[in-house]
Amino acid sequence: MPHVSRKKLKKKVFVKIGEQLADRICKTSSPAEIRWFLNEILTRTEQIMLAKRLAIILMLRKRYSFRTIQKTLKVTPQTVLRFWRKTKKPSFQVIVNKISEDKGWGNFLEWLEAFLLVGMPPRSGPGRWKAMERAGRIKY
Repeated sequence: MPHVSRKKLKKKVFVKIGEQLADRICKTSSPAEIRWFLNEILTRTEQIMLAKRLAIILMLRKRYSFRTIQKTLKVTPQTVLRFWRKTKKPSFQVIVNKISEDKGWGNFLEWLEAFLLVGMPPRSGPGRWKAMERAGRIKY
């Protein structure tokens, strides 16, 4: 879990630094530059946490069961439920619709489905992605 300081920021400061972060991301010129920026500014744990959140939203949108989402993404039932509730709020629909509109998410979903059908590859060792390629699910 990412470390969060116990010292609270003033709301005005929190909003301002959040705006600055969003502005910096928006002003990058290419997807590669955005990836570089996020790799530099976020820890591995933070990157995984954000990726899982986006995957949960997408899988909920595609009507995967809570259990499947839990098992695939290794998240708690409470996390899935929390995001399911968020997706029901009108204010959150902008995010859900934006994710759903993007054609690139279809490739991501295919890749994720490959894990569901074939299983997770070993964590290390040569050829760990070969089973996925043989199944014809992904090109790595």
